[in-house]
Amino acid sequence: MGAGRAGISRVGFLRLGTALGAAAALGACGGDGSGASSGEGGDAAPQGGGAGGEAIAAASEVPPGEAVRFREDGRPAFLIHLRNGDFVAYSAVCTHQQCTVAYRDGRLACPCHGSVFDPADGARVVAGPAPRPLQEIPIRLRDGRVYRA
Repeated sequence: MGAGRAGISRVGFLRLGTALGAAAALGACGGDGSGASSGEGGDAAPQGGGAGGEAIAAASEVPPGEAVRFREDGRPAFLIHLRNGDFVAYSAVCTHQQCTVAYRDGRLACPCHGSVFDPADGARVVAGPAPRPLQEIPIRLRDGRVYRA
């Protein structure tokens, strides 16, 4: 920089731009990674090998009306224990513009554009611009654990 010029250097400007871009990208991901007590669902620790038949969680770890997050093919998903006792699993990727939905008050809601899905009814769209339900993930219950089918 020349004498008498005040401001930020090129390197400083690039570092600031990179930091702001990273912060914006993380903010767009939605959710803060908190556990089930916040209503967003905690992360399950899958056990077993491969996607087929892999355990998602012990059924006792997910109280009725709660959910746990897990990953399906590298993408976020939710295992939900419905109040009627059934378990369901859905992709957490909104069908509108692929934002990550959150589980709150028995619904899956997209923070980006307000789409809301009903997990007790096939993740049917109940509000917002999403064009179709969330993708269902086949599961099965065996020996007190929930597995990918």
